Amino acid sequence: MRGYKTRAKADLKSAAAEADLLIKKTYRTLMTRGMKGCYVYCSDEETASYFRDRLSPGALAAVVKP
Repeated sequence: MRGYKTRAKADLKSAAAEADLLIKKTYRTLMTRGMKGCYVYCSDEETASYFRDRLSPGALAAVVKP
């Protein structure tokens, strides 16, 4: 994101498109890192419930419930 503000002053549309692409590439990279497993810790019950409801039935076997 270095230099984004300067580029945005010159051409906002182009700078926004570049920033969007960079953010998407970063998330894609981070999401592919957990292909062998991923642990999510939720500090509140509402968020934990949200993720439990969306997990596949086989994945729930590995979930440690409080």
